[in-house]
Amino acid sequence: MGKPSSGGGGSAIFTTNISGPTPGPLTCGTNDWIDLGVIPTGKYIRFGSAQYGSPDKSETFQIRTNIAGQSVGSDAATLLLASSVASAKTGLLNVDYYKSNTLNIKTVVGAGVEHFWLRLKSTSSTAGSYLYSINYVAV
Repeated sequence: MGKPSSGGGGSAIFTTNISGPTPGPLTCGTNDWIDLGVIPTGKYIRFGSAQYGSPDKSETFQIRTNIAGQSVGSDAATLLLASSVASAKTGLLNVDYYKSNTLNIKTVVGAGVEHFWLRLKSTSSTAGSYLYSINYVAV
């Protein structure tokens, strides 16, 4: 894959965006798993950039992929690909997973059952608002 002319994670090669809280819960607790979708058969998901926000409390945003043959969101069935912490102090956190083609953050190759996930972790059990926007491409 060639380098984009803009040189950043927001490049046009990352053609799909998912944002929310939807499809996840409207507020986050201590441990929430958001199913971002099924990895297409014979392809993998390559991540470009993301924005995370958590104005009410400190929240860890983890991008995870299922282990080959698994389909549930759990520590035992997934692998951690990237982790970032957002809070009121950080404001809207911008993360570049591409860095002009020097990073290669990607999922397993899909066999039709594997998913990719956004896991939200916090030490506080109080409900808090959050937002995310992730750019990626299926290759």
